[in-house]
Amino acid sequence: MIQPASLYDFFQKNGVRFYTGVPDSLLKSFLTYVQEQVSDQKHIITANEGLAMGLAAGHYFGTGSIPLVYLQNSGLGNIINPLTSLADKEMYAVPMILLIGWRGRPGTKDEPQHLKMGRVTRNLLEALEIPVYELNEDEAKCFPVIDKAIKVALKQNTPIALLAPEGIFNKYEVPETKSRYTLQREKVIAQIIERCKGDEIIVCTTGKIGREFYEQNYKAGGKISKYFLSVGAMGHANHIALGLKLNADSRVIMLDGDGALLMHMGALPTIARYAGVDFMHIIINNGGHESVGGQPTGAFKIDFSMLGESCGYKKTVEIGNGKELKDWLATSFRESKSSLVEIRTSLASRNDLGRPSGTPEEWKNNFMKALKG
Repeated sequence: MIQPASLYDFFQKNGVRFYTGVPDSLLKSFLTYVQEQVSDQKHIITANEGLAMGLAAGHYFGTGSIPLVYLQNSGLGNIINPLTSLADKEMYAVPMILLIGWRGRPGTKDEPQHLKMGRVTRNLLEALEIPVYELNEDEAKCFPVIDKAIKVALKQNTPIALLAPEGIFNKYEVPETKSRYTLQREKVIAQIIERCKGDEIIVCTTGKIGREFYEQNYKAGGKISKYFLSVGAMGHANHIALGLKLNADSRVIMLDGDGALLMHMGALPTIARYAGVDFMHIIINNGGHESVGGQPTGAFKIDFSMLGESCGYKKTVEIGNGKELKDWLATSFRESKSSLVEIRTSLASRNDLGRPSGTPEEWKNNFMKALKG
């Protein structure tokens, strides 16, 4: 197994002084160690992977030292543009290390949203002419591979990719920071379902929000039949909801997450402009990328009410405790105005939280059948 401290020290000795990216569960132990060792100015979690590429390029231009960008392979789509038109050796020739969590690696079991990208990850990087190096859990063999990769990056002035499969890092954890918010997301979702009439269309973002909605809706006897679980495509579910609203008279409720919204926050003005009435955009903000390790998003520092108002939502709501939630559900939940509602919760979920049964195609077919009545 690779010790996170050993890998960090190896990068340090090879001139890596700057880390940026979007967290991934396969890299959790290493990223937790980096977060403990590196100052906020030298380790920055960005809203999406493409922005991390830009940030890393700026660091290189200013210092001449090689940066490290980390991501899950599902985020490769967000970096194709800056890879080819910014960092590529035929453009600005920026050497950098791409540390990529290899979800859905062929021969391993994973969730359906990771299987296609897992299968094409290596071919995709090679098609982009990015030198690719696969890591394994043997430190003695791993570090010479990384050393070679860094030398290639510096000699050819190009990004290189280090693919990290599941289970290669020794566990490294720090005590959880207690949240100042006491609302629990799953209980919030249960209360929202309870308040619904049952004819609403509900769209859930990727991550645990959808899993919790699925279980709570099951407990409620399947009260909501018209629901869509977006298990992949992080940051895009709110536009799925908008597309549905443009073709439906029903009330649409979008259950979004802070990390997903931040990834493509430019979505807000478009939603506000076209959603019309009976569209409720709920941001369940726990301040972290919970599904991949709980790393902070910085969303607690954003005034979403002011942001929503400036983008054109007709009503904005801030909820931070049980009383505010109860009052909103009792008085404003069924208002027809397009609304942006931020609900701040703790960073916690059940260890035994399940996953929906079936396949994404089956979920889609059931959803479309429910829409037709």
